[in-house]
Amino acid sequence: MFCKPMNFMKIESLMRHTLRKSISYQYEPICSTKAPFMLLKAIHTSQVGCRDYAYKPYQAPCHDDHDHKNMRLNRPMSPHLTIYAPTLPAMTSISQRITGAIVSFYTIILSGGALFLSNGIDSIVSMIQSLNLNSFFIFILKIFVGLPFAYHYFCGIRFCLFNMGKFMDKASVYKSAHQAIIAGGVLAVLFALR
Repeated sequence: MFCKPMNFMKIESLMRHTLRKSISYQYEPICSTKAPFMLLKAIHTSQVGCRDYAYKPYQAPCHDDHDHKNMRLNRPMSPHLTIYAPTLPAMTSISQRITGAIVSFYTIILSGGALFLSNGIDSIVSMIQSLNLNSFFIFILKIFVGLPFAYHYFCGIRFCLFNMGKFMDKASVYKSAHQAIIAGGVLAVLFALR
């Protein structure tokens, strides 16, 4: 909603009231969001002469969002991941989020099995045993089931250490990423051997 401009006579009388007779002023319009009708800026000049008033009606600024502004100005889109080589810290962060989603899925499946199946979790185990899979395939299946949990666990410890301000230099970040990957793999194999 816009305010209507003040009457020309009101503005001129306010200006005359505030100005001294010995100093002449020239007025130039400037844009302001505080006065949506118009704002006049006084600039002191040493010349004595007539006063010039220039009035410019208020024009609301264009409020484009980021994408529409870039399209209007013909700016190229940022390529994001398409031009950058994947780094180990970025990949460990992304894989930690993915394994977190997988672990959440495990939780939902196991809790649903405990609530809604007749024998609880035991019915899931007996169903897998009834498939009569060989021991090597069971070992690989256990690794795939245990790896997201183990990796997410060690990356979570790494993230907690980052929040405490430890291991923040570049060499330590890469070293801790390698350690989390190796520790997750070793723990997954230990889960599969049991």
